[in-house]
Amino acid sequence: MNDSCETCNFKFEKEPGFFFGAMFVSYAVAVAEFVGVFIISYFFLGLSLLASFFGIIISAILFSTINFRLSRTIWIYLFYKKLEA
Repeated sequence: MNDSCETCNFKFEKEPGFFFGAMFVSYAVAVAEFVGVFIISYFFLGLSLLASFFGIIISAILFSTINFRLSRTIWIYLFYKKLEA
């Protein structure tokens, strides 16, 4: 992640431990993805439970880096105050 926003110079790095809450956001995003992958693979594609499970494992590996950045972004925007011009 960048240290600050290139447009408004908003500082992304907060005090130590600020992004612990992003872990909970990451968990929620991952669960939503896993449920989506399961529904698509089991109900729409008709795969077995074992194949759906492996699909969830593969999606967890593929989406892990995206979830890391996405959860930090969601968490920081919960505390973002828009500066009025």
